[in-house]
Amino acid sequence: MPDIVVGVSYAADDESIAILTVSGFVAQDTFSELDKKLEEQLSLNKYKIIVNLENTEYVSSAGWGVFISEIKEIRENNGDLLLANMTPNVYEVYEVMEFSSILKSFVSLDEAIAYFSGDSGETSGALKPAIEKPTPKSEPIPARAYPPSMETGKQEKVPQPRPSVQPEQAPASEKEPDIYSRATSELGKRIIDIIVDNPYAEPKEISRALKLPQYGGEKVKVGAVKKELKAMGLFDRQQRFELAMKSGG
Repeated sequence: MPDIVVGVSYAADDESIAILTVSGFVAQDTFSELDKKLEEQLSLNKYKIIVNLENTEYVSSAGWGVFISEIKEIRENNGDLLLANMTPNVYEVYEVMEFSSILKSFVSLDEAIAYFSGDSGETSGALKPAIEKPTPKSEPIPARAYPPSMETGKQEKVPQPRPSVQPEQAPASEKEPDIYSRATSELGKRIIDIIVDNPYAEPKEISRALKLPQYGGEKVKVGAVKKELKAMGLFDRQQRFELAMKSGG
């Protein structure tokens, strides 16, 4: 049984507004379904997109990468991608990762539609009143904790924001001094950052993660990622895992 269902509909009063309703987990093995549905709408010249996350339990870094990777093209075509009805778990990641500076969000689907229709006075897109932040539990979740995969039971990491410093200037306390010694380019250093945050990331996932702001916000093809991994001697998953362990991450 699939872990994700993505339905497509259009606003009743304006069919130029496409609504993607996502149910389930947007994880490393399911995000492609969301990506496919979004690409289909863009191919139809639908650039007013609302992603309804009312029944979405979790969005991985790959899922966020789907939104981020298309936002430039969408806005260049006088459109936007809005998020609506985020569940507390998803909203918490949205806040921590500071995606509010990139993606507008709304408490309800109606408010998101009204934003596109020009009927709303609220333009910041900030998600404020209806969603309460989860109350802290007795045992706080570590900064690098992440929810388990539905199929494997393994935990999937949600990368945390990095300080806006160049990798060569990263504090010695954060990484081993030689953690970037394998890198021969700036891209290599950013790939190492991703590996440290998620040792199990495959080349396709690394390519997705590179689109996120904390990893440079740049589109890099999977082939280029593989080439860089081979050049650094990190093409094998075990090698990436050992590097991450060496970093102390």
